[in-house]
Amino acid sequence: MRRSQLYAPTKKTTAKSESINAYLLTKAGFVSQVAAGVYALLPLALRVAQKIEAIIREEMNALGANETVFSALQPKQTWEASGRWQDPHFRQIIYFDPEAGMTFGATHEEPMVLAIKESVQSYRDLPVLLYQFQTKFRKELRAKSGLLRGREFRMKDLYSFHATPEDHQQFYEESAAAYARVFSRLGLETYRIKASGGIFSQEYSDEFQVICNTGEDEILANHTTKTGFNKEVEAEVSAEEKKDLERVRSIEVGNIFHLGTKYTDAFDVKYLDNAGALQPIYMGSYGIGVSRVLGTLAEIYNDEHGLKWPTAVAPFQIYLADLTQEGKAEALYQRLSSAGYDILWDERAVSAGEKLVDADLMGVPVRLVVSDKTEAAGQVELKDRSTGAVVLLGQDELDKKLQMYFP
Repeated sequence: MRRSQLYAPTKKTTAKSESINAYLLTKAGFVSQVAAGVYALLPLALRVAQKIEAIIREEMNALGANETVFSALQPKQTWEASGRWQDPHFRQIIYFDPEAGMTFGATHEEPMVLAIKESVQSYRDLPVLLYQFQTKFRKELRAKSGLLRGREFRMKDLYSFHATPEDHQQFYEESAAAYARVFSRLGLETYRIKASGGIFSQEYSDEFQVICNTGEDEILANHTTKTGFNKEVEAEVSAEEKKDLERVRSIEVGNIFHLGTKYTDAFDVKYLDNAGALQPIYMGSYGIGVSRVLGTLAEIYNDEHGLKWPTAVAPFQIYLADLTQEGKAEALYQRLSSAGYDILWDERAVSAGEKLVDADLMGVPVRLVVSDKTEAAGQVELKDRSTGAVVLLGQDELDKKLQMYFP
């Protein structure tokens, strides 16, 4: 893509923010704040979010799950039937239109149960694994920290339905392993943390937390096993267990829940076993905050010059800064584009300094510079954004180097 065609309103100065991710994503032209806890994803942020979702989608499909999209609007009766409407903790987070009797679905356990109610009759129909990517709306009372705590946010939620507790437990652990792969591929080191089930379940949930000094959560972490406990369940942790734990700040990027038969029983959803007897259906839910992951990556991968995206999710693989007057970098742009590289070619009639500053600010993993001097020498300057290392390379050397970055 040509830089002149990309809407990416980078800023020389931006109002200071308590949130690193909000400050950098705004300055680099990735997001535009609409209100507290509400952000528009501009083209660069959308490219990152789509790459995050592609990785998640691959792992969810590998589990055998089916992608779907449910409605954000849900009738009040849905929540009344499950008893959740009477839960003050649930009521305080939802947006409700009393005239229409509709809410924005802050979560989708009940709607998913209703969707399978008529179709699941026998043990042969189970398991059912459904997931979606959807914008969620929650009345967040402490909307802050940029994309880490919002009133409107992008989320992947998966719901599983099983014939037995053992089947559920097996899939639960398979999902936990898939989550670990997702976060590893995204460039995030996560800890599997025991936490409260919140408004979803009476059992422990498992959170996937990223250690970060600016995170809002406080966890007790075992750095050897990459496990631990959320502060909210600290009272249930024995003194012996605490010996190997360190209290650290962190960001929750995903969570998984045991739901048992709470929601399927509420709607009288059962199945016939192989003996013809009615049996309860066991359920689990599994969430990843896509926009929160985006904000977490920005919170962690940065320096004084801007963002530093991991290669798997960067908006572009290569930032090609053309410092010549005659557009001499076009031949390189065409050649590398034909080879399959995702390139942002900065061919604008602006200063060399502005182009180089933008390249660092946006955090594209590899910056290539073509100038009159490098072009005359048959070379290209390559800068590794993660390390800051700069080298001059001939064409063959460049091809080999790029293959190392993007195998």
